[in-house]
Amino acid sequence: ATMVADTAGSAAIQALVMKEASSLGYITPFETGPMCGLLPQPKKPKFKLLLIEYNIPGHDSGVGGYDKGKNGHRVDSIPIANGVIKANSQCVPMFYVPQFHDAISIALKAADGIIVRINPGQLVGDEQDKFDNLMRECIALGKPVWSSPDVQIKMGAKDALCKIASLNCGLPDTLAYYSPEEFAVGFKKTMAYQPRVVKQNRGSSGEGIWIIKLKDREYCQHYGDASCDDDWMLDMMEANDNHQEFHTVGEFIEFCVSGRSSKSGEWTSKGVGKYLEGGKE
Repeated sequence: ATMVADTAGSAAIQALVMKEASSLGYITPFETGPMCGLLPQPKKPKFKLLLIEYNIPGHDSGVGGYDKGKNGHRVDSIPIANGVIKANSQCVPMFYVPQFHDAISIALKAADGIIVRINPGQLVGDEQDKFDNLMRECIALGKPVWSSPDVQIKMGAKDALCKIASLNCGLPDTLAYYSPEEFAVGFKKTMAYQPRVVKQNRGSSGEGIWIIKLKDREYCQHYGDASCDDDWMLDMMEANDNHQEFHTVGEFIEFCVSGRSSKSGEWTSKGVGKYLEGGKE
């Protein structure tokens, strides 16, 4: 994990080397939160970056989202910042607070570059639009933003994996579902073939992301050779908290489509299901 974070930090610096950095003063972020594990900032940094995050107010996790650690930061945020620091540049994590948008925008526009660690969908409605527009303003000023709103829109959805399904790096049994009928047919067919990872279309905090195996059954040898029946039992783990549940294929499909109902059985998940409600984005 440290190697990956170091690589990400180093890549950010390499991208900045391609353009002449502005001569900036010391950046004072509006809100940074606990800095557990953050390395000392270099005294003469080559570049000055901000790593921007967001904590969901009142979230059940108590730390602003299931993607956060005990210190309120995403679990990879401090390691990524350390990767930048090891490349002899400054990187300070800070939180985006919608009520203080104008003050935060001043700090962001003063940076050489911005690393965005906010999951799509955590900011809602006008807040997301306002933040995305701020990132576009920073890009227009020549500030690199990783990743930009437009990149997230194009590649952040899980159906991006479907677009590479036919390539050597893809898997032909990778499917996206936008209707209950598509989901019922496709899930039963793919589930009979291999273990599945089923995800909501957007977000990466672990909510609505299920790692699923058949319980007490063998998989078919070739994709398409078999299809699950509604009464086949599934062994499931949700990625947000790694809790385990056992449900039939029929119950899982009902939960994904309609949420908690008399047909979906009893669920310990904190989620509500209804994963198709967002439609195609």
